Amino acid sequence: MIVKQLTVLTGNSALHLRKVISLLSSKEVDIRAHCLVDNGDGHCKLRMIVSDPDKAIVLLQTKKYAVVCNDVVIIETDDKPGGLSVILKMLEGDDIQIEYSYTAASISPGIAEMVFRFSDNTKAIGVLERNGLNGSVPGSGFKVHNR
Repeated sequence: MIVKQLTVLTGNSALHLRKVISLLSSKEVDIRAHCLVDNGDGHCKLRMIVSDPDKAIVLLQTKKYAVVCNDVVIIETDDKPGGLSVILKMLEGDDIQIEYSYTAASISPGIAEMVFRFSDNTKAIGVLERNGLNGSVPGSGFKVHNR
């Protein structure tokens, strides 16, 4: 399933990160996933999946943070060795580049949620669907279970 991901440029100290996180939490915006990447210049990119992207964008921009919104794909798989390999095998040979990925919090025990940004999200979803994945449960990602 495609969801909105926010990317915020912030300092790479605990203080700078806490300010962003506290701003969102003070207004009841839940962070479901995040990935922090150092830019090497004293700043970092904070990528987040949040409960209310539109509200979060307004909050962050009000405090003068630079915010970019991108589409990413969430895929669920079994939280055990080989889960990610199953997803990657499905995408082999279809000229789809993985720009980045990271994990997200899952509310289901034994399930891992993976966040992907593909060179072509629509094409990637088509490949995953052709391989039997579906996102039939509203609010959840595509499901790969290799039990």
